[in-house]
Amino acid sequence: MKSLKKLGVSLLAGLMCLITVSQTALAAGTESYVTGDDSYRQPVPQSYNVIKTINNIGDYEDKKVYFKNPQDVFVDDNDNIYIVDTDNNRVVKLNSNYETDAIFYGPDKAFKKPQGIFVDEDGDMYVADTDNNRIVHMDPKGNFVEEFLNPETDLDTGESFTPSKLIVSKTGYIYTVRSENIMAIDGNGEFRGYYGQTNIGYNLVEALMRIFASEDQLRFVTKRLASSYINLTLGSDGMIYATSVDRSEGEIKKLNSIGTNIFRKYGSVGNSISNPITDFINDVFASAVASTSFKFGEYFNDEGMYIEPEFADICVDANGIVTVVERLNGKVYQYDQDGNMLVAFGGLGEKTGTFTRPSAIDVDSKGNLLVLDRINCNVQVFEPTEFIQMVHQATTTYNAGDYAKSYELWRRVLAVDENYDLAHVGIAKTYYKQGAFKLSMEESMIVGDRDTYTMAFDEYKYVVLREYFFGIILLACAIIAAVAFVVVVLLKSSKKAYWNYMNNKEQKMTIPQGLLFSFNTLVHPMDSLEAIRYNRKRINMAIPFILFITAFVVRMAYLYIVHFPLASIELEDVNPLFEAVKLWIVPISWIPASFMATSISGGESKIPEITFASALSLVPYIVINLPLMFLSNIMSKSQSSWYGVFEALSFILMFIIMFLTMMILNNYSMKETIGMMLVTAFLMLVLWLVIFLCYILTGRMIQFVISLFEEFRLNFL
Repeated sequence: MKSLKKLGVSLLAGLMCLITVSQTALAAGTESYVTGDDSYRQPVPQSYNVIKTINNIGDYEDKKVYFKNPQDVFVDDNDNIYIVDTDNNRVVKLNSNYETDAIFYGPDKAFKKPQGIFVDEDGDMYVADTDNNRIVHMDPKGNFVEEFLNPETDLDTGESFTPSKLIVSKTGYIYTVRSENIMAIDGNGEFRGYYGQTNIGYNLVEALMRIFASEDQLRFVTKRLASSYINLTLGSDGMIYATSVDRSEGEIKKLNSIGTNIFRKYGSVGNSISNPITDFINDVFASAVASTSFKFGEYFNDEGMYIEPEFADICVDANGIVTVVERLNGKVYQYDQDGNMLVAFGGLGEKTGTFTRPSAIDVDSKGNLLVLDRINCNVQVFEPTEFIQMVHQATTTYNAGDYAKSYELWRRVLAVDENYDLAHVGIAKTYYKQGAFKLSMEESMIVGDRDTYTMAFDEYKYVVLREYFFGIILLACAIIAAVAFVVVVLLKSSKKAYWNYMNNKEQKMTIPQGLLFSFNTLVHPMDSLEAIRYNRKRINMAIPFILFITAFVVRMAYLYIVHFPLASIELEDVNPLFEAVKLWIVPISWIPASFMATSISGGESKIPEITFASALSLVPYIVINLPLMFLSNIMSKSQSSWYGVFEALSFILMFIIMFLTMMILNNYSMKETIGMMLVTAFLMLVLWLVIFLCYILTGRMIQFVISLFEEFRLNFL
């Protein structure tokens, strides 16, 4: 009897333990983080907890209790949940308590692999009956109302009508994903156009093919298509939010009434004024200036493998907070109204809070996220924590114009997590809206927010200009006069140094004379190179060394002096060795490559004069970047296009000097010079490859020696 009692107590204790573990798992959270432009994952406090997992329809009278390959989930205005149970050919409706309320099989139980659903404010259902090639409209009780088939149109691409995801606007228009377009159908089933197609851009080869290719050849040319859409949803603002595979503008879109994406775009450059000239300069010289390099989602999974995000679904809450779910790495990403990442969580796995293959997501009126997993055949309900609710309130109050409250909320967020960068961005924007531009700039610099800094700096600049207008004008005139005086003196001195070098045939070039001679190369490159050619024995080889070192010093000074919004690298990331390699790799590798190329083709140049001329190619970089680093401090990201022109100009002049060096020192024709430049470029690439391979082999050899030493130490010492 005692043994039975003891067994009962043990079983009861085990049951209680099991219940406790189950409840703990049910309320489990998932690791939350945010990513920056460098893809580094910054951990943040827990943002969402799993409070419910819906695996089946419960006690509802139906033989098929479990879901089978469900493809969509939708939450209506009353928090009723609709699950498109695709392979069971049905739609399951759950009430706000997650209990099965109804099951719909379509008119005459004829659903065939449905993949999407939309429920309007009246409770009417619009189901994408995919394999029946139609959209079915049913009333709240599941009674058939009407169906929409493939509408007739002169723009028909020949594709079959297989609707998968859809929404219905307040005007009664149905929008459904159709490859690279979103098709619009009115309430009468009539075609109303394609919507939201992305720009495929201009392709020179394709344009030339159209001009010169024959009709037979054109038939074999593959037609370029715009990026395809994946899913879409309707925001409370009446706009369409969609996901696509557009890698150029951005995978997440917010489409206005004419189908233009007004959400955050890739490659945006602050608040630059748009006009044809600056747009062209931006396109040409974008790589030469600091620019936004954010991406939606992540391009590397948890194992570090490269992926291209595929956002399976998107949802938007009443405050405009955008949440997407990515199917390849199983992550949920959330963005504010401006496209800034608020949080990321989830991942691939079998435990609670992770997914095998998420296919849909939606949000209810309480802010709970419902994520549908089509492989695990369940829906997980994520409840927001107090932390992420504060973040949502801070962004929402800011967009509502209540900057004081937004500021307080962001301060509370920082009290919980002082490393949450978006809180600093929010405070910086709040300062900006309140006219505290200097404080906004300081806050922006903490997290490297160049866009907000630019807005604040431009306004602060105008405030200072209005307050000290006459003093600034006088100072500017004095600086311009001083610069002009220095330039005139340098021009005269460099010209004098050139003629002294040319006339004193017996005297070797001195260091001061050589430095001034180098400056003359910038003004009269052909004359200077001719002087080197005919007086090659008198050049001073200390000059190239000085120029290489000077260029490096200018580069390092530039990194520390250039204005924050125009900086291409953060100060903590500056690596002097790496910067030296970036600066010197072309002119130094050009020396042996040029010598090898010209030696086998009757060239006259030798290593000393090639080295001297290669160093001269750095003079434009020195002369342009020296004043530019100081000038940048009155410029911001809104002037980055023009700033980029000067930076790019230094490299263009470097190439021109190298080209002229090849031609003049070897007495080549223009045609021969072009050929030798191409050969030299090829040899430089080979040289870089050899150095890279040697670097890798050396690293492997060192690693092998270390492992041998460790093996010896463990076994014999």
